[in-house]
Amino acid sequence: MIRDIIAIALYSLRTNKLRSFLTMLGIIIGIMVIVLMQAAIEGFRQEVQQQINSMGTSSFVITRTPAFDHGNWEDYVNRPNITADLIPPILRNCPSVTGVIPILENWNEEVRFKNKRTEKNVKVMGAAPGWIDVTRFEISEGRYFSDYDYEYNQNFIIIGKSVREKLFELSDAVDQYVFVENERFKVIGEFKAKGMKFDDDQDNFVCITDYHYRRLYGKERDTALLISAKSYDLVPKAMDETIMALRRERNLKADDENNFDLITKDEINDKMSGIIGMIYLVALSIGGMSLLVGSIGIMNMMLVSISERINEIGIRRSLGATKKNINFQFLSESVILCFTGGAAGILLGVVFSKLISHFTNYATSAPVWTITVAFFVSILIGILAGIYPAFKAGNLNPIDALRQE
Repeated sequence: MIRDIIAIALYSLRTNKLRSFLTMLGIIIGIMVIVLMQAAIEGFRQEVQQQINSMGTSSFVITRTPAFDHGNWEDYVNRPNITADLIPPILRNCPSVTGVIPILENWNEEVRFKNKRTEKNVKVMGAAPGWIDVTRFEISEGRYFSDYDYEYNQNFIIIGKSVREKLFELSDAVDQYVFVENERFKVIGEFKAKGMKFDDDQDNFVCITDYHYRRLYGKERDTALLISAKSYDLVPKAMDETIMALRRERNLKADDENNFDLITKDEINDKMSGIIGMIYLVALSIGGMSLLVGSIGIMNMMLVSISERINEIGIRRSLGATKKNINFQFLSESVILCFTGGAAGILLGVVFSKLISHFTNYATSAPVWTITVAFFVSILIGILAGIYPAFKAGNLNPIDALRQE
């Protein structure tokens, strides 16, 4: 019996293909938007988490201003810069700290090679010993800075793939000489390509030692310090020691506030979780509105279908069909419509997310739980949108239904 009712429901939908498709369109778009945005958000979350993890589990950052909740900017504008001069006192007075690496970056520079030059959009990075271990960059050609290079302040440079392609095209870059800020550097290596992320070319940069960075841009330029504790358990102790060392170095009194800020991995995680949660809420709202419109469309189509098939309902009731049979038939049509639309939306969402990953190098990821939830949501919408039409059809008077033309 149930198989026959479902077969009748499928036949009814097939006889009105265009109307069924147009009715499903809202569900298709709603489910597709939810899956696509979920895949994009999940890819963004994984990328952010990867960047946060690059700090290390036992690290924190010293900055001049807070990373979040700036409040009144005037409270921070007169703070002294964070410079590399603070590294020796931190290492000397903080037994729980194993290393301090300055984060040295200068944007919008030009790199020249003979008569060729890049646009003024190259990032120059200063690398202290241990920098490559923290940033997890890899060398594809040549080599990285050696201890000898640091000890004797060699004029060496390592370039990203985008810079190499602009200046050297297909020729070898290693052992050639380039100019940054009219300073000549010998190319000793090339970083492995990382591609585009969030519309940002991650390979459009060059790297010099921290000594030459300070020579080019000055020792007093504001930076940030990445500090590594001996272990994760010692992070709170290392933070306390660092605060005390910086306060002594800056001659702060007991009642003076800190003129610097600490940023921990957990704090960044909490803030990013809040931001991603808001993005999820917006995505669900957009998809939910489309699903609401789609469910109204399905309910409307089912009500129209009842008015067109009143005579059929009367015949079936006269042949022994019960109210439950009629209810189940129309509810089945509603569920099948939504299920089919949901399946199409999921398929389109996954396909579009893969196309985005392929053409933009932006990683997207549609988790299995998202697809599973999308299926159940589409079925639930079918049930909710079909309940009223199904009961209306089942409650028709058989005699009155037979009299309808």
